[in-house]
Amino acid sequence: MVEVRFHSLGGQGAVTLINMLAQAGDQIGRHVQAFPFFGAERRGAPVMCFLRMDDQPIALRSQIYRPDFLVVMSPSQVDAAIAEGTKESSVLLVNMKEEEARKSLAHLPFAAYAVDGTSIAIELGMEVEGLPVVNIAFLGAVSFVTELVPLEAITEVLRENTPPTRLEASMEAARRGFTSVVEIKKRKAPARRERKNAAS
Repeated sequence: MVEVRFHSLGGQGAVTLINMLAQAGDQIGRHVQAFPFFGAERRGAPVMCFLRMDDQPIALRSQIYRPDFLVVMSPSQVDAAIAEGTKESSVLLVNMKEEEARKSLAHLPFAAYAVDGTSIAIELGMEVEGLPVVNIAFLGAVSFVTELVPLEAITEVLRENTPPTRLEASMEAARRGFTSVVEIKKRKAPARRERKNAAS
C-alpha cells in the first residue's frame, strides 16, 4: 500500500485533485481510498487530504501520519506539513520554483522534488478570485513522482471531468506538471537492497 498526504490552502483544489487521482487509480484497477480533512472551511485556510492506493482492498480508515509521499501545494505549508509527520523514506513534492527549493529544502533528511505549479496555473489562466488553482498541474506532477497512475490515466480522467472550454488548458497544465518536476534531493536506495549488494 502507498500512502500520500496532501497539504494545501483552501481554493487550490486539493479535494478535486485527490478525487481525480482516485478515479485514475480506479481506472487502472487499483484499490483506492481518498478523503479530506478540513479545519476552517474558507479560502486560504490550511487543508489536509489523504490518498491510499493498493493492489489489495484497503481496511485502514485513519489519517496518514507517516506518508510515503508528502505533497505540499503551497510553500507556506512546508514546515507545518513536515511537522505533521514523515518517515526516513518519505518523498516530498512541493510547489516551488527550483531556485527557492534548492535553498529551502537542502537540509531535509529525505528526498524532495519541486514543481512550479503556481507559474503553470497563472500562464494558463487557471485562477479563481486571484488565487492560482494548481491542482491540475499537480495531477501531472504527482503522477511523475509517485508513479501510482500513468499520465494517460490522468488524461482520461480530465476528459471525463473537465468542461470543453477548459479541457485544452487542463490537459496542458497536467502535461507541464508532469514534465516540469525537478529533483532537489535524491532518494536513498532501500536499505534491504544496500545490504544485499554489500553481501554480494
